[in-house]
Amino acid sequence: MEVVLNRDAFLKGLQMVQNIVEPRQTLPILANVLLETDGEAVRLTATDLEVGARVAVPARVAGKGAITVSARKLAEIVKELPAADLSLRVQDNAAVSLKCGTASYKLVGMAPDDFPPVVASAQAAWIKLEAKTLREMLAATSFAISHDETRYALNGVLFALAGKDARLVATDGHRLAMASRMVGNVGAAVTGIVPRKAVVEIQRVLGAGEEVQIALTENQFLMQMPNFLMTARLIEGQFPNYEMVLPKNIDKSVEFDCALLNQAVRRVALMSDERSHAIRFHLEANQLVISAQNAEEGEASENIQTDYTGEDVDIGFNAQYLQDFMNVNSEGKIAFEFKDGNSQAQLRPVSMLVDFQSLTECLRSPPRLAVLEKALADSLQQT
Repeated sequence: MEVVLNRDAFLKGLQMVQNIVEPRQTLPILANVLLETDGEAVRLTATDLEVGARVAVPARVAGKGAITVSARKLAEIVKELPAADLSLRVQDNAAVSLKCGTASYKLVGMAPDDFPPVVASAQAAWIKLEAKTLREMLAATSFAISHDETRYALNGVLFALAGKDARLVATDGHRLAMASRMVGNVGAAVTGIVPRKAVVEIQRVLGAGEEVQIALTENQFLMQMPNFLMTARLIEGQFPNYEMVLPKNIDKSVEFDCALLNQAVRRVALMSDERSHAIRFHLEANQLVISAQNAEEGEASENIQTDYTGEDVDIGFNAQYLQDFMNVNSEGKIAFEFKDGNSQAQLRPVSMLVDFQSLTECLRSPPRLAVLEKALADSLQQT
């Protein structure tokens, strides 16, 4: 194998796949990136057996072949090379010679025979959408992914595709986030839980202008862009019935400037309990009073003028959950919707086309389970 590549294009390709490689692997070859010629390109492939990615980089191919080398070391070297063409040649005993300008390296490689394949399913039903749309939907939901490894089915984002609707949902059992968009004809309804690592990688590689295609098969999520493919094994398990816990009979709503509310919540939360992060919303005529108290350190409160005209209501929240939502909806206004102080509340951007809802944990009665948390727990038990 002997090829000549543009250093910048090669580095970009490496950066698109190298994060998938885990530093500690039971199989040494999984710490490597597979380099193989494919026409007038070199394909770079990385996988940890759960998530895989493959990207094609244009090249001048003088000799066909394939080799695997350390993904981390190769990326470190290419990052430091000057912006010029580099040559890569496989020598005897799987050694790899790399030259760029006045710099030259010799890397120990491994034969590609045992490298796991990363391929798209031939039966995949692809759905087209803009990369910006997918990135926004993931940003609007991924913060609610659970990090509790004992609740494996919650360690990812549910993709629910049906008709012309694409819906993404994430929950950690305390709060739930949902985003939906109208897309092309999806066809038959399909669902799958995409693992957290794949979600992070998708957000990292997505650009702003290109079109992407996604698909769900029986056990795999697929995403492809020009010269790029990502695969991820779907999480096995039953996602909770999120539709059952969506707020019903909401009859009260008040709008806030998101940045203004976020700043107030952040200031008041400085005096909240470090474990529960509990703050209280008190809504009265034309005013919201945000407060927090800590028996060991003191208390804080802040007033925000509103157009609220309903009866007085007190609702408790985890301040961090509110901030997670507002950090991804930092501009414009948000609607705060609720029924009463004992029911889960709903937040949604007023001006965004994406139908995004964030249901936050209600802390009004600390001794008992929060309303949303209990509903989600009941749903998990039923499934």
